[in-house]
Amino acid sequence: MLKTIVSSILVLSLSLSAETLHMHKMDMTPDDDRQSLGIKGTPQGVHQLSNMREHLAAISEIVGLMNTGKYDEASTIATEKLGLTLEKNSMCGSFKNQSFEQMGVVFHKSGDNLAQTLKTKDHAKSMVALEKVLNGCVLCHSTFKQ
Repeated sequence: MLKTIVSSILVLSLSLSAETLHMHKMDMTPDDDRQSLGIKGTPQGVHQLSNMREHLAAISEIVGLMNTGKYDEASTIATEKLGLTLEKNSMCGSFKNQSFEQMGVVFHKSGDNLAQTLKTKDHAKSMVALEKVLNGCVLCHSTFKQ
């Protein structure tokens, strides 16, 4: 099941990239009606991109650890990289956008929930918790842009 999910994500990513490239070449860029945070090209924007890439790398690492039965290690990564810390809570609020802040806090709390669920070593429940984390990514990226 995990391999199917990872394969599906990869295929979707590749098809979206190909579609975007085709649209760019044809000058058919789709309208982007997401809400701007007003940080594109700023130091805050660069920092945010770095954080999101770190989140994605953490999810990839967690999936790999789950695949090898290393749930305790996966839990540690979820806590450290995805969980809600004082620093992450403050960072979510630094964008001066209440919806973004709330979405960020919910995302990081889902990271904490994932960490706790991984400790049970229950694969099915861990997958449900991981899905909630990924749904947070999808929701945020479909709502906001830099």
